[in-house]
Amino acid sequence: MSKTFAYRAKDRTGQLFTGSLVADSEAAVAAYIRNQGYFVTQIRPAADNGATLRGLADIFNPVSVKELAIFCRQFATMVDAGLSLTVSLGVMVDQTNNARLKRAVKDILVKVQEGETLSRAVQAHPGVFPAVMASMIEAGEVGGVLDVVLERLAVHFEKESKLTANVKSALTYPAVIVGFAVVAVTFILLFVLPRFVQMFESMKIQLPAPTRALLAVSGFIREYGIILVAVLAVAAYGLRIYLRQPQGQRLSDRLVLLLPVLGNLWRKIAVARFSRTLSTLLRGGVPIIAALEVVKKATGNRRMASAIGAAQEGVSEGLGLAATLGSSRIFPPMVVQMAAVGEETGEIDKMLEKVADFYESDIDDTVSRLSSLLGPVLIGTLGVVVGAIIIAILMPLFDVIANVGNLKM
Repeated sequence: MSKTFAYRAKDRTGQLFTGSLVADSEAAVAAYIRNQGYFVTQIRPAADNGATLRGLADIFNPVSVKELAIFCRQFATMVDAGLSLTVSLGVMVDQTNNARLKRAVKDILVKVQEGETLSRAVQAHPGVFPAVMASMIEAGEVGGVLDVVLERLAVHFEKESKLTANVKSALTYPAVIVGFAVVAVTFILLFVLPRFVQMFESMKIQLPAPTRALLAVSGFIREYGIILVAVLAVAAYGLRIYLRQPQGQRLSDRLVLLLPVLGNLWRKIAVARFSRTLSTLLRGGVPIIAALEVVKKATGNRRMASAIGAAQEGVSEGLGLAATLGSSRIFPPMVVQMAAVGEETGEIDKMLEKVADFYESDIDDTVSRLSSLLGPVLIGTLGVVVGAIIIAILMPLFDVIANVGNLKM
């Protein structure tokens, strides 16, 4: 696990330098300092009493893709205007509102002032900046087109942010309906039904089977509700831990792809993200082997990551990207064909960009249709459930009314 180390070093003239570096060990820090041409005098873990509190705060304050897009666009504008990296980073520190992003940019500024490359400084913050950003910046530094690369990164993150926002907005309405249904049913079972039970008992009415079943459910919730919530919470926590393990991740990835509708939607999202990210990296000058390594880590699905890893091995052995992608049976034929055309024309980045545009548009249409369909379905289901509960409650009253009518006759 990477830690922050404070160091003191001297150059050949004896001038003293101090700084900090995020690394896996003191040996890695010493190797870095020696590679810079300095002599190590002291290395120690950086004292930071607020690190734990900041770590907890960072969990609730992540750096969003939209914030990365704004950061890259503003950074690109200043670099294109001829400002130095240190001046541009200093301005970005002042303009950044996210506390986690601000600390990362401050650390990058310090490292750049100490002679570190921008890409290496960005790589030291994997929790803030994704691997695609570090790789693109490194390619931009080598090619002398850092401003162009940052502009492309801004476009990439903007597309990613739009895709994520569309999916979240489509799922918000169904989630609200489900939450309302749970609250409504719980309220009826815990507060409305007991009042009717008292009335039924005073009238000594023979309850029908649906009403008795509903009373059993209500009694169970009132008697063991806290235990049930605790068991569900522990089960959810245990499931979360299991899904973080390699075996659990493989199982969840396989199950997600097998879902009838959502599995197909997730596959489209993964293909769009793969195409967009790989296109951005290749257009930014990143070699295809390194680009596939970055994309493999950013897929979020082990099955697709395994297919990309196989494609990476095939390309390193001289095979074409299209052929290796086609053999995995994970990627749709359209992706394989477009990749093949791109390899023949030498414009694979443009072909992948077209694939990403197509799938992102298709995802928008699919999400819109699902959102339009899920709303009425969930509302209808809620109506049926609440209606069934109300009927079960009123059935004894109907029997009483019917018996009263018979007695009058």
